[in-house]
Amino acid sequence: MYDDIMHGNSTSPTAGPRPSRAAAVRGVAPRRIAELVFCLVIGALLSLAYRTDANWDLQNYHLYAPFAALHGRLGLDYFAAGFQGYLNPLQDMPYLLARTALFDHAPRLLALCAGLPFGCLAFIVFRLAATLIEDRWGAVFAALIGLTGATTLSEIGTTFDDILTGCVVLPALLAIVGRWRHAAAIAGGLCGLAIALKLTAVIFVVPLAGAIVIMAPAPREVLGNAWRFALAATLAFALGYGWWGVLLWRHFHDPLFPLLGHLFHAPLAPHLDPRDTRFLPRSPMQWIAYPFYWIEGRSFIVTDMKLRDPRFALAWLAAVTSAAAPLIGALRRRMAPLPPPARALWWFLITSYLTWLPLFSILRYALPLEVCTGIMVATALRRWLPARATTRLTLAILLVCLAVTKPMGWGRIAYGQHLVQGRQPALPTGAVVLMRGAPIGFVAMRLAAPGNRFVNLAELATDPAEQRVVRRLIDAAAPAFLLTNLPVAGATPALLPYGLTVDAARCRPIRTATQRTIRICALSHSGG
Repeated sequence: MYDDIMHGNSTSPTAGPRPSRAAAVRGVAPRRIAELVFCLVIGALLSLAYRTDANWDLQNYHLYAPFAALHGRLGLDYFAAGFQGYLNPLQDMPYLLARTALFDHAPRLLALCAGLPFGCLAFIVFRLAATLIEDRWGAVFAALIGLTGATTLSEIGTTFDDILTGCVVLPALLAIVGRWRHAAAIAGGLCGLAIALKLTAVIFVVPLAGAIVIMAPAPREVLGNAWRFALAATLAFALGYGWWGVLLWRHFHDPLFPLLGHLFHAPLAPHLDPRDTRFLPRSPMQWIAYPFYWIEGRSFIVTDMKLRDPRFALAWLAAVTSAAAPLIGALRRRMAPLPPPARALWWFLITSYLTWLPLFSILRYALPLEVCTGIMVATALRRWLPARATTRLTLAILLVCLAVTKPMGWGRIAYGQHLVQGRQPALPTGAVVLMRGAPIGFVAMRLAAPGNRFVNLAELATDPAEQRVVRRLIDAAAPAFLLTNLPVAGATPALLPYGLTVDAARCRPIRTATQRTIRICALSHSGG
């Protein structure tokens, strides 16, 4: 029905004159708008119920990075928020402005706005399900399976930006399987934009390109669609990332600083590996059947928080069963073939997962896959069962998933609380603040003033050239300070290369809603 309306086709062989495409669009537009508004309201209310976001990454860089970009601190501070502080801050800028300017004294309004991306994602997933599943309620249940996943629910109203990634990547998939006009260009543009906003979205390039090949009406169109996809992706990436790459080049001679510093010979680029390998599979069985390991509710499997979620395991079973069934004659005869749109979806999910697994294995980055797991399971069931039986079984799976799932807890604060509380010390103009520990980027944002500089000691510990640069800064600066959330006494070895010492008696606590150990300490030169 949805495809018929979108493409201007009659839904009945006995229908009268075929309506024009414009008339068909006008007829469906009010209903789609109502669905979108409903999803946005639900997302806003869920975020309001969850309270104000205060996750670790937000305290580290999701506030500091856009602040530094907007206030010209890119060339002043050095790794004040770790290497993540140099990632493209474009998608974090609206949240920073809303939190610090628009709704500084209206945290509930901030929470309502922070839930809108989930509402947008829900609308997209429902549309995707309606495109691939003929039964209306079956599509609803399949969409809800994915939208109630542990990662998705836990990220509502947060600044992790994985929901925003889904809001960009999944419309590209919808355009492909829905056979939209200019689908290849639309998908390429959205894919390039997604990568510009969050580099981890690179895992979706090959899956989307392959989906376009699957949906190509004729082999001769594959090459044309390929260059349209590539050109649109390149232009969109340049549009979304170009401005940031230029800024990084001006300050560090590396458009991806600190990544690829060895390639661009960027000065002061630390030798770091940005990959977090803590969550990669650790055994052959985990490489083969990793989704079954995060059903157990343990931490440090695909996230540092405890979670329990069977959705990826169900999708794994759907894929393996469908792959094995043709090898058995009796099962092969009973199994219906997958239509091209479902094949495109399966290709997208399976190849994205196989790319994500060795690169990251961090479940947050697979959120666009999680929200589609229910659709994959439902289309697999439809190969074996009639539509009504598939819908009933999909509902049963949804209920089981709701009962079993245990979302992560990333950290929230009550309404009326501020991350940094009370009055903060005014630092002298030209002061250098050495930082030790994380996450404390949000405190650096509150203490920052024109002429001050924040330098993260963790990124300077082993490079003599960088240490000499910092020593020159300290020698030319007003009094130096230490900002830390670690025991002050443990900072002494890190300060010695710079001729500095710290005295706990000269420390002042920084009151925050999330941490009790943050202090700022006046430093003394070891020779005086």
